[in-house]
Amino acid sequence: MLILALTLSMIDRMILTLLVGPIKADFGLSDTQISLLHGLAFTLLYVVAGLPMGRLADHYSRRAIAGWSVFSWSLATAMCGVTNNFWQLFVSRVCVGIGEAGLSPAAVSMISDYFSKAKVAKPIAYYSIGASAGAGLAYIFGGVVVDYVSTLGPVTIPVFGVIRPWQLAFFAVGLPGILFAAVFMFVREPKRNKTQQEIEAGERVPVSEVVAFFMRHKDFLILQLGAASMAALAILSLHAWMPAFLMRTYGLSPGQAGTGYGVAVLIGGVSGLLLTGWLSNHWTAKGMRAAHIRIACLSVAISTIPAVLTPLVPNFYLSIILSGFAVFGFAAAIALAPVALQVSVPNNMRGQIYAFYLLTISVLGYTVGPMIVALITDLVFQDEMKVGLSMALVVAIAGPVSAIGFGLARTKYFGE
Repeated sequence: MLILALTLSMIDRMILTLLVGPIKADFGLSDTQISLLHGLAFTLLYVVAGLPMGRLADHYSRRAIAGWSVFSWSLATAMCGVTNNFWQLFVSRVCVGIGEAGLSPAAVSMISDYFSKAKVAKPIAYYSIGASAGAGLAYIFGGVVVDYVSTLGPVTIPVFGVIRPWQLAFFAVGLPGILFAAVFMFVREPKRNKTQQEIEAGERVPVSEVVAFFMRHKDFLILQLGAASMAALAILSLHAWMPAFLMRTYGLSPGQAGTGYGVAVLIGGVSGLLLTGWLSNHWTAKGMRAAHIRIACLSVAISTIPAVLTPLVPNFYLSIILSGFAVFGFAAAIALAPVALQVSVPNNMRGQIYAFYLLTISVLGYTVGPMIVALITDLVFQDEMKVGLSMALVVAIAGPVSAIGFGLARTKYFGE
């Protein structure tokens, strides 16, 4: 259920990337304004809400937090379908971000109590399958939906009036999640696995103690969070603009672009997570220290060149194949990065530290990545047809920085 919830969140989060054309046309927007809707609007309060959500996950029912999160972001996604200008859509996207902020801190904390420290890497990686599967399905399913509703033309709905085809797409992906939220009534809340020291310290840990813990281990945590954030910046730059790149470069419909890139994300992301999750557990069982960090570093290193070449090669099919290799490594690294946090951070701080992890990758990944690509396209090249070159430049910098960061973080690792 946690994986399915994350899948739904990614569908609701990424559907906007397939609607760039009609939204730009209806609202008269630039690529930079679209990047604000995709990134800044989503993360504006997502990163702020994540910290208190992490604290709630450390002390209250995590299944309830997850359920209410699904309900609220799904409702907000549907509300995107009744917006009539840039600012209304911006506010609706902000609400989507607030809703999604509660899921992962609660989910990762639950998973860490479902499994022992020696076995937790694989299930956390499997949970992250929802991100890759959701992104892939968002492109595939979303593209099909956008193509279909485009054939319908404007539809009149009582109370809301005339609804454009792209607005119907938000209804189609948002409304099912409102019903799905009810399944969390049947998800088991695991018993919190605490050491004797944590039990003696009590249920509630002061924020000052969490900050003190972070500062004691800042050499490792800053490197680990920074490396993961740069990996997120690289892959989310592709996620945000690949559909638009494919449509602009090859004249594809949203359905064609979404299916092509969606299949690459689905296959590349899921296979990468399955393989690296298994390999991390295997190496850990053999006694290798910080195996998950080593694999994250290797994954980023081998995927950077394919990621840079993805928007540069002059062939649609080769671009899709390369993008699958790019997603394979970067998605794996982002999934494995929090494993080190879960096995080295005390139980009653995990939600808060993980929320801080989400804050950093969200700011750099969802906000800065897509925005830098758009700014380069609008201000440097001044040609929307060169968005592919903008993506390549961003990834060429972010990829190596991420790999170096993971390599340095391994030397500072303090977990088991």
